[in-house]
Amino acid sequence: MKKLTLLGAALALAVGTAYAADKHDKTAKSDKNVIEKQQEKGGALNNDTSFRVLDKNNDGYLSKAETAGNPDLAKRFAEADDNKDGKLSRMEYLKIMAKIDTHTAASKVSKSTDGKSASGGTKQK
Repeated sequence: MKKLTLLGAALALAVGTAYAADKHDKTAKSDKNVIEKQQEKGGALNNDTSFRVLDKNNDGYLSKAETAGNPDLAKRFAEADDNKDGKLSRMEYLKIMAKIDTHTAASKVSKSTDGKSASGGTKQK
C-alpha cells in the first residue's frame, strides 16, 4: 500500500512538473508576442507588462543588462535611473517610457504632416 501511495505521489509530481513547464513555454511565447506587438505599434503596448517581460530575474527592478531587450531604454538607462542605484524601479521605468513614447509619437506626427499645417485651420488670404 505504501508503494502504491508513493508511486501515485511521484506520478502526480511528474505530471504537475510537465504541466508547469508547458505553461512556462506558453508564457515565454506570450511574452515574445507582447514585445513584437509593441514593436509593431512603435511604442509601449502596456508598460507594466513590458516591465515584467524585461525583468528576467523577477526581482522587481531592471538591471542595465535586462534593459538590453529594449534598445531605446538601454540608451537612456542613466537618464532613467533617478536615484543612481544602478537599477530601474517600476516607477523609474514608467517615467522614462512615457518620455520615449511621447517623443516617438511626436516624431511620427511631424513626419506625417510633411511640413503641412496640422492645425486643421483654413488658409489665410
